[in-house]
Amino acid sequence: MPSDPRVAAALAALAKPIAEFRASVHGALQQADSFVAAHSATATARAAGAAVGLGKFADMHIDAGKFAALFPASQPAAPDAMAALERAIKVLRAVTAQGDALFVAKVTAGKKLGATIDAALADAGAAFGAIVIAELVRGGRYNAADHARLLDPSEFRAWNRAERRFAPPLVVEVDGADLYAGALLDFVDGREKIVLVVRGAAPPAPLVRCVTPGTYVLQTVDGADLEKVAGFEGPAIAALVPQGAATFAHNPSAGNETWQRLSVTFLPPLPTKAVGGFSAWQMGEDVKMLADLARTPFAVPGAPGAKSAPAIGANDAVDRLASWLLDASGVSGTN
Repeated sequence: MPSDPRVAAALAALAKPIAEFRASVHGALQQADSFVAAHSATATARAAGAAVGLGKFADMHIDAGKFAALFPASQPAAPDAMAALERAIKVLRAVTAQGDALFVAKVTAGKKLGATIDAALADAGAAFGAIVIAELVRGGRYNAADHARLLDPSEFRAWNRAERRFAPPLVVEVDGADLYAGALLDFVDGREKIVLVVRGAAPPAPLVRCVTPGTYVLQTVDGADLEKVAGFEGPAIAALVPQGAATFAHNPSAGNETWQRLSVTFLPPLPTKAVGGFSAWQMGEDVKMLADLARTPFAVPGAPGAKSAPAIGANDAVDRLASWLLDASGVSGTN
């Protein structure tokens, strides 16, 4: 069981994509096991199975052994193909046996965030290869020269489009001093979901660097809206951050403009102290960037020839613009 309750909360929020990945692995494993069982069954075993399927009436009129011979249970496979299938089954069983541990990674001392995610997803990459091997062997299309390396662990960068669409979600425990958000951009593709559980002091707005038009980005203190991360059809990155950090959500479905997609619920003051290798200036730039991205384009008109007021929040802009229109029309103050 995860020691940090936030890890358990993140896994619970990611239940749907976790279940989808497990279903694909479990389905491939069942089919592979069935193929091996059918391929290795003796004539006597096949006849017995046919007899059960034909029932008592057929038992009096049909030779079950001859009937079973007419319909071989599986397409014959070469020894090297069966050996590859056995290895694929071991990979799929190992992935299944990991349980929730497959979806949790920890950034340990001396290791970087990006390398930790790469290593965790490489195990899943081997599962994708095992699924493909199972299909190739069952379909009689396995060729050792072309397909043997599919069982090697493969990093996310080597995954194809289909694999990235069904990539498993990942919960990553990381110290705030090691939260180099730029490393996360390597995994923003397909439907990959990464939730960071941040420990200790951390930069106040690290995930602002991950805001792109098609990526769901969330910084939350209490885990609010994590279920939206799980349900988003594209890539998503979230962080459970300590109190005092910025909280915001960038939802690509909310509009065409950045200010429409970005909702900032708390903007902290500019930091004054470094955190790990992050200087106060660097972290302050992230906070300023978050404020800039969230600023709406509304500007209040000024007097003829004068400059407009700077852009302000949407609600304030509506109120000020309404007042300006009333003043300009001469209606203000009348009954």
